[in-house]
Amino acid sequence: MNTITSQHLDLSCVVTTRAVRFSPAKNLTCGSRQRAGIAIRLVKSTFRQKLKCVVSEVPCGISIIFPEAAEVTDVCAIAEQRLQRLQQEPLTTKMVEEILSVTPAELRCWTKQGRIPPVGRAFFSQGRKQVGVFVYAPEVICQLANQSDQISEWRRSAGSGGDALPQKIVARAPIGR
Repeated sequence: MNTITSQHLDLSCVVTTRAVRFSPAKNLTCGSRQRAGIAIRLVKSTFRQKLKCVVSEVPCGISIIFPEAAEVTDVCAIAEQRLQRLQQEPLTTKMVEEILSVTPAELRCWTKQGRIPPVGRAFFSQGRKQVGVFVYAPEVICQLANQSDQISEWRRSAGSGGDALPQKIVARAPIGR
């Protein structure tokens, strides 16, 4: 069997127990639970498409057990390529809000100010309407997540009146006539 090194898959017990373990690392998910779920589904589907295997949930990931170890290295290489592509995909606004623990209003404001630069827009259909949302570079968001004091500083400067977040204006209807 060919040896393969993997950045994301635990191949330490392929030869002895015919199993592969996968637990999404922070450098793959940037701390997003949604992205971790996508990575787990991606690995599951890759192995299920190519091999007869049993996939079981383990804490923080999955374990894949297969009776025949013939094509395992090839499938691991395919899974690794797919995970590398996932790692490069831009993050959606919901993922960024989760990773940075910011509100939608804060993210929208800081995007407009250029503090969190988007790399593009993603579009989806909502009925007959096309909706566009900003997407962000994973490297930039991971770097910002590691600098938690930066978010706090932006919030303090917004609170002092420097770069205030837009406030929702509620118009009151006149009572009576």
